[in-house]
Amino acid sequence: MKAMHALICAMAFSTASAAVAADRLTDRDVKALIDRIDQGRDRFEDALDGKLKSSVVRTPTGEVDVNKFLDDFQENSKRLGERLKPGYAASAEVATLLRQGNAIERFLREQPAGTKGSSEWNRLAADLKTLARAYGADFPLAENAAVRRIGDRELETSVEALAKGTEQLKGSLDKELKSDKTVTQQTRQQVVEEANQLSKDAKQLLARVKDSKPSSAEAEKVVAGATRLETTLQSHQVPQSAAAWTGLASRRSILSDAYGLQRPR
Repeated sequence: MKAMHALICAMAFSTASAAVAADRLTDRDVKALIDRIDQGRDRFEDALDGKLKSSVVRTPTGEVDVNKFLDDFQENSKRLGERLKPGYAASAEVATLLRQGNAIERFLREQPAGTKGSSEWNRLAADLKTLARAYGADFPLAENAAVRRIGDRELETSVEALAKGTEQLKGSLDKELKSDKTVTQQTRQQVVEEANQLSKDAKQLLARVKDSKPSSAEAEKVVAGATRLETTLQSHQVPQSAAAWTGLASRRSILSDAYGLQRPR
């Protein structure tokens, strides 16, 4: 019985850890998702009741031609696929598509149960929810919700800068701590090793991001290491090193945002 209890606890812990370590979608993943959304949109429009497609809907802001609206939804879906590039995450285009999805969601919820096309829409809405989460939002999209994703190239640039910055930090830390007579050699070596380990971890993360491999665990390790190093820097008189570390703040923030992790304080 004790063994079974331990196994259940271990499984529960494993599940919780996996939820925390959910990986970000790579550019390749997002492109495949957008293609699936475009195909799902085709299936939904084909299945939608013809009378609904040719109807005009009254809204608080005026009348909406459903057919025209669906054409716009199609155009924006295809534009999103075209605009997404390694150096451009297409956040604005995703926000536009999700807001149009909001309108379709509301429209269908006002129709009788079993309306043709509803099942196809439910599947498409699930993909829109996945897309929204990749951009730090949810679907249906809340009013004034921020929609932004850190693309692979932006992430790579930030992680590389963090790796190089902490590599250079070792030298200034060693020099400043040597001049502080209250710091023992052992403490100095430990502090320098913290920076060294963080640089190694950042390089490992960078390699996985470049290869489009799952990298959430590596990202968590880098963010945790950055938090520890920042605490260490605050406990010593190392103004030059502290200034260099402050210069890396935006890079650390981008890394945390890309994986939905708490930013180092």
